[in-house]
Amino acid sequence: MLEALATGELRPLREWLAGLQVETERLVLLPQEDAHPVPDQPSPGRRLVDRTEAPTAEILRQWEKAAIAPGGVPFLLLFLLTVVEAEWNISYHFEPLWETLEAASRCVRERGARLEAADQLSGRAVVALMESVAAQIHAENAMATGQLDAQQAALDAAVVKAREAGELARQAADGLPDLSRYLLMRIAEIDDVCGVAVACAVRGVREFLATGEPLDQAIAQIESAEAGGRVTDFGYLSELRAHRLALVSLAERKDDPWLRVDHGKIVYLYPFTVRGVPPQEVLDAVATRCADWELGGTRPVSVNSSLNLDDVWNGSDAFKRRYGGAQVELPDVLVSSMDGRPVGQVRAEIRFSRLGNHYVRLSREIVDAGPADLYAAMLRAAPEYGVARVTFRTGQSARWRRLSDLALDLAEDVCERLGDAGGRAGSRALASPGMFHVVVAVNAASTMRGPAGDARQEVRTAAGLQGVMGAQLLTNPVTHLIGSIVEWARYTRANDLTTTITGLTGEQIVLTSNTTAIIAPGMADFTHNSRGHVVEFVASLDGLFTGWSLELVDHYQRVEAFRARVDAAERDQSGSSQALRALAHELDAERIRLNDFALSVRSTITHIRSPTLVSSPVVAGVLRRVLDGSTFHQRAAELNAMIEEVAKDQLGSTITKLARQREEQEIQEEERREDRQRAKLEVFLAVIAAAGMSGVVQVLQAGFFQSRDAAMWAAGSVSAIVIAALTLGYFFWPRGRQ
Repeated sequence: MLEALATGELRPLREWLAGLQVETERLVLLPQEDAHPVPDQPSPGRRLVDRTEAPTAEILRQWEKAAIAPGGVPFLLLFLLTVVEAEWNISYHFEPLWETLEAASRCVRERGARLEAADQLSGRAVVALMESVAAQIHAENAMATGQLDAQQAALDAAVVKAREAGELARQAADGLPDLSRYLLMRIAEIDDVCGVAVACAVRGVREFLATGEPLDQAIAQIESAEAGGRVTDFGYLSELRAHRLALVSLAERKDDPWLRVDHGKIVYLYPFTVRGVPPQEVLDAVATRCADWELGGTRPVSVNSSLNLDDVWNGSDAFKRRYGGAQVELPDVLVSSMDGRPVGQVRAEIRFSRLGNHYVRLSREIVDAGPADLYAAMLRAAPEYGVARVTFRTGQSARWRRLSDLALDLAEDVCERLGDAGGRAGSRALASPGMFHVVVAVNAASTMRGPAGDARQEVRTAAGLQGVMGAQLLTNPVTHLIGSIVEWARYTRANDLTTTITGLTGEQIVLTSNTTAIIAPGMADFTHNSRGHVVEFVASLDGLFTGWSLELVDHYQRVEAFRARVDAAERDQSGSSQALRALAHELDAERIRLNDFALSVRSTITHIRSPTLVSSPVVAGVLRRVLDGSTFHQRAAELNAMIEEVAKDQLGSTITKLARQREEQEIQEEERREDRQRAKLEVFLAVIAAAGMSGVVQVLQAGFFQSRDAAMWAAGSVSAIVIAALTLGYFFWPRGRQ
């Protein structure tokens, strides 16, 4: 079991604990983000809440079962530690990990004194390892937020706890020698060696960026940890190697020109669209009621019925359409570290569009920022950004982990207010934390030799940044994972995801999958606005496409339901022509709705592509190139293909099948009606025939018994009646169905 644990294999330990009736599957759920939704919270895990009570109660329930066996509690704690580390490898939601580890520590503090001496020492050793891992997670969180000082402090704390765990394991070696010597001391040693090496590397990077101090000692420390033989786990070795290569990349370029953004702006965009409410109704509600709405726990500072766009957006569309809308300004947002130290402040807005491409807009200025500062600022938009404390400056109680969490809550609050205002209970926001875009505008930049050089050289055009250390941040997307210190130092300078749009005065617009850089150090600030509006407009279209795609999914699901009903009617042969006719009317209505939707989508896409959207041919050209560099055309083509598939393949085939069924059913019903009519006629004729035969017999009887002439007259009359009947029958006999 211990050998399996040393390689990360939990199955033998899990089976052993299950033999003690421990419900290991419940423990596995504890560090998972979505395993324990918080009551009365619409979107679990977005707002910061305390969730340590549930893990503590669950661990205590399993504690009593494990405590009956010697070593049971230490192995239970070791199982929890391994489960947390496994979840840490795949999740950037750190709070459930910390909460689980803290809950285990609390249980040891409350119940540990009741254990045997060996179990007490081993349990405390495992708890010390848990505290070391918790500190390591804090270090990664600081790395993901660009806080090198906090990362170093967390790593130092992790080393202290690892050494404490090793000492406790040595003390417990007499009672549980295999567990303590073979595993706990080994884990503690690895955490100690790796923690010391990475802490040294972080310290070296801080000094290098601040003063240009060489990185030789930090690199040597990591190399020693890699080659010393004390770290044998491949996962730890790969992390050490990643840190080393990042430091080597920095050291190799210590004398190169380094980027300094003297002045710029960074904008975080979170597109969303509103389902169930047309864009114009959204704008009307915002203009008339938004001032009284509570969004994110606060009220708007101001509401403007215009987007304050410059005149180039006054297009010449034949239908008098113009891009515009409304904007809602909210109080400034403060971003702090977990211990309360200020990290930054952003301006918050929500922009609403006539087209439906709404977005939450968070922005801030950049002043005298080096590559590390710019990197940390760009990371702040991502949902994978480390845990921070995000609050409005007004000081209300609501807090969030990340800016992306705040943006999603604002979008959902807008929909909730719209439902309250207009009775649109089914309205909801369509947004995703990963659907963000970062716009970086470089208004003034310079270069200096090394990270801390004195003399600066002004950058006059975007081409002046070629080969500059740190400029690669402007040509690469915001990553979803950070695997090493100053990982940006290893970014490639030419990325195949980028599309560069060259301007008139040496400016460049560089697009990636989730960033756009406007590099225009030679332009006046007000001229940046036109470029910025174009870029934000294109980035916000993601929300529009998301709304269209989901609306098309609704059409698809309704068509599938129709197909199921048509198939059931064909299979059971139970539907009448009247029922099929009613189903056909429903299908026609769905076809009309789908046609209207397709017409609206294609009209909007055409309007976006049209050069008449803006009044300036130059800006129209920039807009066209930004659209070409984005995924707009690809998504439009995919959406159009999906519409065709639903309209022709699914809906068209269903209508054809239903029409055939209706025709067959109507023929069958017509045949049944004719058969019933013929049966009635035959019965009627049989009655008449019976009556006629009795009359003929009476005529013959009367003539036969009166005289010979009378008998001849009767026979002739009957013959004439029979001939007439045969003649009429010949002419009216049915000769086949039409």
